[in-house]
Amino acid sequence: MITINMPDGRTFEFKHVVFDYNGTLAEDGITSNLVKELLRELAAKVHVAVITADTFGIVREQLQDVEGIEIIVIGSGLDGTEKARYVQKLGSETTIVIGNGVNDQPMFFIGGLKIAVIGPEGASSGLLAAATIVVKSPEDAIRLLLKPKRLIATLRC
Repeated sequence: MITINMPDGRTFEFKHVVFDYNGTLAEDGITSNLVKELLRELAAKVHVAVITADTFGIVREQLQDVEGIEIIVIGSGLDGTEKARYVQKLGSETTIVIGNGVNDQPMFFIGGLKIAVIGPEGASSGLLAAATIVVKSPEDAIRLLLKPKRLIATLRC
């Protein structure tokens, strides 16, 4: 579990992290070794799921050596409601969502904490508007979760 104790007495507790894949964890379908290493470390603390349309058809191959993560491949051309349904099933208040695209917006509308990644493939402006936090790389997003005290200044009211 990821727990964030805020100075004002609020406490956030997250049990799940749901990632988009392409443009968020991967560039052109390829995931770096550093991202894989960080995902392993995160999966040791919390349930990690990657939900994707798998544009390049290689998500399972790319993440096969990352133990402890759930990979969900959805149909291409869908509008993201499947991602939101999955987050809702997990429990939206206890789920962190991380993405970059238009089809991530539905899960961003309901996630407990929303982190947008602006990587080499860019990010949807609508997603940025729905985000709680915006970072420049998947490594930055995962490191925030591995060191949750970093989130205090950003989440402070």
